[in-house]
This record gives sequence, structure tokens and C-alpha cells, in this order.
Amino acid sequence: MNCDAARDRLLTSDDPARPDADLSEHLAGCAGCRALAADLAGLEAAVRAYPTPATVVARRDAFLTTLAPAPPRPVRVRHIAAAFAALAACVIVAVAAVAVLRPPPPDTPVVARANPSVVEELVEWNLKLSEADEPADREKLVRDRLPDLQAAVESARLSADDRALADQLLAQGRKLGSGADPVDEAEVFHVLADTLLMKLDTSSADSARSVTLAKMYTEVVDRGVDRNLERAERQALKAEKQARVQELRKAKKKQAARAAALAERIPEPAREHMKGSKARPKAGNRSPK
Repeated sequence: MNCDAARDRLLTSDDPARPDADLSEHLAGCAGCRALAADLAGLEAAVRAYPTPATVVARRDAFLTTLAPAPPRPVRVRHIAAAFAALAACVIVAVAAVAVLRPPPPDTPVVARANPSVVEELVEWNLKLSEADEPADREKLVRDRLPDLQAAVESARLSADDRALADQLLAQGRKLGSGADPVDEAEVFHVLADTLLMKLDTSSADSARSVTLAKMYTEVVDRGVDRNLERAERQALKAEKQARVQELRKAKKKQAARAAALAERIPEPAREHMKGSKARPKAGNRSPK
């Protein structure tokens, strides 16, 4: 799939946050399309979250009051019999539902479900893959962790945008396992940092979620973007990659400015873990992990 086809599919998708398998594979290797997908998902989430104006609700209610009530229909004996039959059927269905949905007895084992922390595991897996210098080490990380992570994503209770991010991280991890280009990887993690910033902005009311996202954002910038930029600049890069590094450094400054502004709006516990925040503790004062 090329970029034109991917962007057409994103723009016509019912939910750009949940791309199909072909599109996810393309997004994992294309920073530009990934950025478009993140922008579209963020825009759609913002539109859905925007409250209905009070004036619209008032006009709707005023219009409904103008509608004349429907004239009552005569009640016939057969209608009464049908109503009783429907009521009896509802009672039977309700009893069956209670029997099926009743919690298991104490001695019945309950299957545990994964939770949204699977996204944190996927981010850490991607970072460890990028930090592995030897191809054999990367291949082993994919071989050892990929099956468990795939199973965790399948069973996790995730929101639509978290599931889309998890699928992208799985595809990205597979690609990191077979290559080691620091410029490509710095760009990929820069896009991931942008996605985490958007999630943090829309989750500021949830203190625990904000702390998790702030930690992930900081780790991605430190270990995913900055480390790979340092690796790239130690290499003899061709002109095309040198230009990409310069563009990424400019984009990184803009991203840092957005992060600093966002840090002023998020809860204090999250601010302490946010890269670029004045409240973030110095490296020497961090508590051990």
C-alpha cells in the first residue's frame, strides 16, 4: 500500500483510530501517514467530546413540545392478551439472563483479563528493541515477547484509540526487530511522542492516567528520540538523512514547547514525571525504578 491509498483510506474511514491490518502495516513504516492518522483520531475524539450547546438543547425541547400527541388507540381484548404474552416472555428472558450472568461460585476459577497497562508494556518493548545494538538481540526480543504481547492485546479491555495504538506498536516492534536505522527510529518515536501528548491532553482529568502517559512520553523522548538522534549524529550520514535529522530537531523543539504548555494544565503528580516540566525532578533525585 502506498501513501496515497493509505491517506484515502484514512480520510474515508469510519474510525481512523482503528485501521485494518493492511493500513496498520503501512502506518508502522510511514511517519507521515502515522501523523495524519493521529491527527484524524484526535480531531474525531475532540468533536465527539464537545458538549451539545445549551441553545440547541433548548430549541430541540421547544420543538418537541409543539408536536401534537398521537390520539389514543382503542384497546382491544386481543391486544391485552398479546401484551400479557409479551410480558411473560420478558420474564422468562430475564430469569434466563440472571442465571447466565450470575457470578460464579467462589471455587470457580475466574480468567483474568489484561488491562490498558498492555500499552505501557508495548512501549517499553519497542524502546528495548531500539536500544538493542545487535541484530541477534533484537530478534530474540521479538521471538520471546511478541506472542505474549499479541495475546495480551487480544484479551485486553482497551478503548478504540488505545487498541489502534497497541496494534501500531505491535507492527512497529516487528519492524524494529529486523532493522536498526537510528534516523528512521528517531522519527518513529517522535510520532509516538506526539500521540502520547494528545492522549495526555484529553486525559488531564484522570490523575492516574495522566501520570502513566507523562512517564511514557518522557521515556519515549529520552530513550527513543534523543538516543537515536545521538546515534545518528555519530555516523557519517548522507545529505538526505542529515536533512531529516535537522527537520526532526526543529519538530522536536516545537513538540517540547507544546509539552511545556501542557505540563501547566495536567495534575501535579503527572507534571513531576513530564519531560520539559519545571516540576520534573532532576536526574540525580529520581527515585529508583
